[in-house]
Amino acid sequence: MLEPGWTRDLDLRRKIVAVAVVPTALLIAVFLIVFSVQRSRVAGKVESGMGRLAEENLARAARDLRTLCDATHRDLSLQVPRSLLVAHDQLERAGGVTFAADTISWRARNQLDGTVTHVALPKLLVGGTWIGQNVDPGRPTLLVDRVRELAGADATLFQRMNDRGDMLRIATTVRDRDGQRAIGTFIPAVDPNGLPNPVVSTVLGGTTYAGRARVLDHWYLSAYEPVRDGTGRVSGMLFIGHRQDALEGIRAGVAGSRIGEGGMIYVLGATGNQRGRYLIAPPGHVDGEDAWSASDARGEHHVQRILRAGLAAAQGEVVRVTWEQPGERGEAPRTRLAAVTYFEPWDWIIVAEIDRDETVVPFRAIQSALGAAVLTVLGVAALLLAITVWAARKAAGRLVAPLEAMAVAAERIAQGDVQQDLTWRSRDEIGRLAEAFRGTIAYLKDVARGAASLARGDLSRPVPLRSERDELGHSFQAAQAELRRVVGDMHALAAAAVEGRLEVRADANRYEGEFRTIVEGANATLSMIVEHLDAMPAPAMIVSPDFDIRYMNQTGASLLGKTPQELVGTKCYDSFCTSDCRTPRCASARAMREDREVTSETDAHPEGLDLEIVYSSVPLHDEHGRVVGAFEVVSDQHAVRRAEPPAPQDGDAGPRRPADA
Repeated sequence: MLEPGWTRDLDLRRKIVAVAVVPTALLIAVFLIVFSVQRSRVAGKVESGMGRLAEENLARAARDLRTLCDATHRDLSLQVPRSLLVAHDQLERAGGVTFAADTISWRARNQLDGTVTHVALPKLLVGGTWIGQNVDPGRPTLLVDRVRELAGADATLFQRMNDRGDMLRIATTVRDRDGQRAIGTFIPAVDPNGLPNPVVSTVLGGTTYAGRARVLDHWYLSAYEPVRDGTGRVSGMLFIGHRQDALEGIRAGVAGSRIGEGGMIYVLGATGNQRGRYLIAPPGHVDGEDAWSASDARGEHHVQRILRAGLAAAQGEVVRVTWEQPGERGEAPRTRLAAVTYFEPWDWIIVAEIDRDETVVPFRAIQSALGAAVLTVLGVAALLLAITVWAARKAAGRLVAPLEAMAVAAERIAQGDVQQDLTWRSRDEIGRLAEAFRGTIAYLKDVARGAASLARGDLSRPVPLRSERDELGHSFQAAQAELRRVVGDMHALAAAAVEGRLEVRADANRYEGEFRTIVEGANATLSMIVEHLDAMPAPAMIVSPDFDIRYMNQTGASLLGKTPQELVGTKCYDSFCTSDCRTPRCASARAMREDREVTSETDAHPEGLDLEIVYSSVPLHDEHGRVVGAFEVVSDQHAVRRAEPPAPQDGDAGPRRPADA
């Protein structure tokens, strides 16, 4: 582009002065004119627009949370029948429900009104084994814990108490307020209002109840299935349920929502015994707190107004509610603006609220600051023009050469070429700038060399800090340190896995971002390996050179009548009792001694069984190639399968499975 004619014949000094002064003067003039004209014209529009935007943001926040709840509800609605199928399958595999001739005493407490009844009921057997009276969550209970492990849902087995149909929890994963298993509580066949309990009446009618149900103090999406005795009479229920208020995705959505500085989003119970209670509490409150009687600055019960407005709204509609919140420490009351919507499937009132003043505070602050700025600009403008002329004339003569050199160097640095050299030296600001430029180039060279080492996997090359405010250097050193920690944890995980200590996991909470993803991925990989090993139909284990069991899969532990955790640290020869154990024929001993895969045939006598097995063992090596253990698996289990009970025949599937409230 050609230079404008009015500067074409000027020397460089005058050009610098002209370029410095004229744009500055024009900019000041235009700014003052435009600002003065537009400030009053747009003030009202901007203020009202910001208010509408704030209301729309509130409505969007409430609507987004409702959408998240709806998606989660649909997902849970699909999970419940799948979980019920898992429970049903596990009950059939366990051998079904029967009842013993002898009875056991129960102290039964009504979960609705708290009344206590003492009853004696026949012992309920699962697969011929009494299910017990276990209140300790740390001690396993037949069937329900296995269903919880496989399906991720709470499970409860109920026994019918009487002809009326009251249903007593005799085995459950649901916990009471003390953290114990909530056995001994019962669902009455008739509610305190005199109406039949919908869950019990549905099950007594021989059909499965599916829907929302209250279990003790919490709401579940659930299914209850009848359990019948040998005569076909409904003798109990099997419950499967997913808690609504324990959904971490919903809570994370609320916690992650930010509405201005003082805005918040929370959830209230709409009806029933959760009416007016915080289900997901706002800051300063706790879940379960009763806000029904909360009053605003006018003495009105604003929470009740919120509930009425939400319940009166059409499905999916977001309504607006305002109230006066009392000021703090003598301050004037503040108007709160809320967007409210009702999520009927969970009986939730979703509320997003903010101070109305907060919606326009930023604009008012800007408006005030701009007014002061106009006065400041008027005073500074004349001084700025004079200083600009003087400084431009002084600087013109000495700026051209060094600035050109630095501009060329800067352009090359911008292209990635840090191999630059500036020779200009002086004692003024240009000299300081040149010196700083040389320091910047040296600094970038150090960082480039450090980055090259990092790319080669060398974490040992330091990048010296230029000062305490050296953000790039601090960040580079932090990246090196974080990578060292990740590498260290990966080495530790690998070493533990090689040694067979498959329960070892790295602490992913120590990391953030992709580093955390890497560590979580490594942990998940190990967990998946353990799940695959546990799913093997053949016993498998890892032993140390001293024949200590470091890992035992679920099949092997089940064969031995123990859990995998109980077997870790014990001697393998004390569990399987083979003729090869503690002899030179032991395949694991030979595999570790000869450093090769070894297969052997022998007899085994775990838990009093007489089995004939073929097993193989391979040595395990650490990173230095040393043998640190052996992996052993039973590859031929004819006798093991013959020792198992026969699978149930068609028609012997056993009773169907219920659910809990």
